Amino acid sequence: MSSEKFEPVNLYDCGNHWGETPERLHKTAKQFVGQETWFETQIDHVIGLNGDEPGKGPGLILDEEQDIHMVWTAGLTGCMGLAILGKNPETGKTEVFFTHARQYEKPDATTDPENPMSMAREFVRSHEEIRVFWGTDFYKGCTPKEGQAARQEAQRKLSTQLGCWVRDNDCVVASDLTFFPKVGLMLPDKPQTAYKELIKDKDLPAKIAFSESKKLDKFIPDPEVESKIRLHLSTIKAARNKWARWVHLDSVRELKIIALTHIVEAYKVGNYDVLRHYAQHAHNQTSPFADPDAKSVWRSQEGTTRKLAEMAHKSAYEIISAMGQNGCGLNKDGEPIASYRHYQPSPKLDPLRI
Repeated sequence: MSSEKFEPVNLYDCGNHWGETPERLHKTAKQFVGQETWFETQIDHVIGLNGDEPGKGPGLILDEEQDIHMVWTAGLTGCMGLAILGKNPETGKTEVFFTHARQYEKPDATTDPENPMSMAREFVRSHEEIRVFWGTDFYKGCTPKEGQAARQEAQRKLSTQLGCWVRDNDCVVASDLTFFPKVGLMLPDKPQTAYKELIKDKDLPAKIAFSESKKLDKFIPDPEVESKIRLHLSTIKAARNKWARWVHLDSVRELKIIALTHIVEAYKVGNYDVLRHYAQHAHNQTSPFADPDAKSVWRSQEGTTRKLAEMAHKSAYEIISAMGQNGCGLNKDGEPIASYRHYQPSPKLDPLRI
């Protein structure tokens, strides 16, 4: 979507007109899930999603031809705000999915047609050049350590649910979120505040360019790598279930099973954050879990679990970094590019000099 200049709108009135213009919703949204009263379309160029009502939450899809500059939601504590940009391969046009998912963590979230997460998964499956933006207030009512653990678990779960890498550095930790589909940015707070921050941001062009660089193609794992991980996982499970075994090694086997399950789950969808986490700990022979003594997960004469963790990470890097001219959000050393400040796009080639 192009970066058009935003027109002044009465943003302070957002949140006062839920369900008042259902005809606008039907005209504007390509598809939506949830009750009409959960949407606000009264404010020009803006759509709000109300997640305060009981239920599974609202979600919708918009195409780039709609004159919508902002979609927003509030009160996300315990819920998930999710925005996805993707190119429709049939039309070649960019579309956006946005939701306030109240029950995103449910086991049937992506198969229940009333849950917006099922629409999200289908959106990712049917679109190209995917960018996922997500967030909620992970730290409200808990310790920083608990909040960070909740964030990591949500990142892993969302990536598995959607079938693509939901990048940790595209998470916005806030209870109120506003997404700007025409520039590909998510900001904390409601529209009136987020809009002010956007228009005075001198680094906006750089942020847009960085966001554009992170478009993901469908991740297709190397079948040989995936097969090796699954084979080793099944071998360890079989060893754990044998009647004649060294029982004192069961705790190590359990750790290996957890680690390998996470690794193969992440590798299947290209969840680079999880693969990088395990590969770093494998390389350093440190615990990938909260318990520092769990470094025994890498213990064995052959070091197969350690080697597989590093292999999956290397393979994922090669696949993802080839998706874009500038590494698709990854540095040459394998580290994710932390922010737009560290992004250095390759200079465009002059066709007259080729």
